[in-house]
Amino acid sequence: MDFYEAVRKRRTVREFQDKPVEEEKTWRILEAGLKAPANAHLKDWEFILLRDPRNRKKAMADGLKARDLRDKEGIEALIDTMPHEELKEVYRKSLPVQLTMMLEAPELLVVCYKMRKPLSEVKSLFDLNCLASAWCCIENLLLAMAAEGIFGCTYAPRETKGLKEFLGIPEDMEVAAVIPFGYPKQLPPERETPSLDRKLHLDRW
Repeated sequence: MDFYEAVRKRRTVREFQDKPVEEEKTWRILEAGLKAPANAHLKDWEFILLRDPRNRKKAMADGLKARDLRDKEGIEALIDTMPHEELKEVYRKSLPVQLTMMLEAPELLVVCYKMRKPLSEVKSLFDLNCLASAWCCIENLLLAMAAEGIFGCTYAPRETKGLKEFLGIPEDMEVAAVIPFGYPKQLPPERETPSLDRKLHLDRW
């Protein structure tokens, strides 16, 4: 697929067909992630594919404490303070399937990165270069998925201690995102992209 077509076709998908992702496609996607630019060229990223259903369920439900929230009043109470209606709409769609999408996706990927220092000691954006480069890797993964006709969703955990303990992730590593992915049940429509004229500033704001 042409690069710009892959960029245009990339989507967030949370519901998947009951169809396995071919091993060669999974490997191509992961290798594309490793080609991303990295902080100090270190590429201090590690991938964990969770394939055993029981292990996956315990990791997500017990370790990560992900859950589906399907009570409409509970959802509205949770998102009530969010500043933008678009953000609220995202959570209305994602909260009811946060655990389900991880349990039912053909593949579930945990993307880890090495921290420069513990998060509790981070005092500047410079200290987060390692996290920024991990997300360069993640975007490569998502674009490679789109090129293969495969889609997923990035779940950035609020708390990772339980998940790290369950999966045996070393103390100096952190979880950037959990990504369920596979063939979509239905491809969402293309979202409108803001006009570049509204986003580009020349020489100064």
